[in-house]
Order: sequence, then structure tokens, then C-alpha cells
Amino acid sequence: MSQHAAPAIGDTRTRPRWSSWGGGALLVGGLALLVATVVEYFVWQTTTLETGLFIVFSILFLANIVLYLVAMPALAFADGGIAGGSVIGRVGLVLFGAGWAVGQVIYWSSYFVGSLPSALDVLGTVALVVTYVGAIAAAVVIAIGRVAAGVARWALLVGLAVGAVCAGIANAVSDQLLTTVLLSVSCAAQALVGLVYLRTPARRRTA
Repeated sequence: MSQHAAPAIGDTRTRPRWSSWGGGALLVGGLALLVATVVEYFVWQTTTLETGLFIVFSILFLANIVLYLVAMPALAFADGGIAGGSVIGRVGLVLFGAGWAVGQVIYWSSYFVGSLPSALDVLGTVALVVTYVGAIAAAVVIAIGRVAAGVARWALLVGLAVGAVCAGIANAVSDQLLTTVLLSVSCAAQALVGLVYLRTPARRRTA
């Protein structure tokens, strides 16, 4: 009989890259958008875009887009992805990121062109639909899948629900302060989803 002790099971842990890369980028991106949303409230109070406030807003707002474009593919594919092998889940996450980027760029460009051309207005609506359809599909796959555990399984679904309710109310009211508060809550919910993913327990593996 061998005198060497058998290697312990679960001694070595490794955090999946979809957790560190995807969750981290989603967390930082959500926080960037939260600060951008607050700054934008003060941008609304000015009469010109030639201010430091608008520059700060633009940097944070565009950083959010870039970070989400990093987060969604990482969540979809890094180390097998949070959706596992599900094509629907992976495509949903990619569509989430792509739709989000298009919609946000169109929103930001409206500062320069004022009233959007009808074609861009339609494209923005399509991007919004793609974002929500992709996000919902991915959220459902993650919830019923076996990759994420505990709170992480339900984080995206809950975050989407909070975001949808806040955005819906914000679009229905005209008060700028209330709109900012509601959109800030939505941004905080997105950042919290990223934090949950980032803190997902490390995967066990045999040494």
C-alpha cells in the first residue's frame, strides 16, 4: 500500500474568469454609469455642452459602454461561461451587450443632434428590444442552469426587474430629479449584479 497521502479533494480552487472578468467589468461599468447619471443631472442644468461636467459625463458614460462590451462576452464564453453550453444563454448575453452599446451611443449622440432622425430613433427602439430580449433569455438560462449557484443564479433576473421598473417610471415622469434617482437605482442594481458575479464562490477542482 502506498505510503504517500492521497491528494486532497478541493484543496485547489480557481475562480472562473467569467466571474472575475465578466463580473468585475459589469461592476465597474455599473458604477461608472451610476456616477455618470448623477453628473448628467447637473449637465441638464447647464445651457451649453462646453463644460467640464459634460466631459466627465461623456467619459464615464462611454466607459460604461466599453466595460459592458467586455463583460458580456466574458460572461458568455470565459471558462465555459455563466450560461454553460447553452447557445441561447450565450447569444442572449452577446445581444445584451451589443444592443446596450448601440442604444447608449444613440442616446449620447442625441446631445449633439438634438431631435434624432427617424432612422436613428427606430434603431434605438430596436436596440432596446434586442437588449431586453437578450438579457431576459440569458437571465432565464442562468437561473435554471447549474453553473452559477445561490444568489448568482437569480441576480440578473432581479436586476433586470428592478431596472425595467425604474426605467419605465423614469420615462413616464418629467421631474429631472426623480428621473435621476430612478435611473441611479437601476445603475446600482446593475453594479450589484456584477458584484454578485464577482463574489461567486470559487470552483472546486481535484488536485
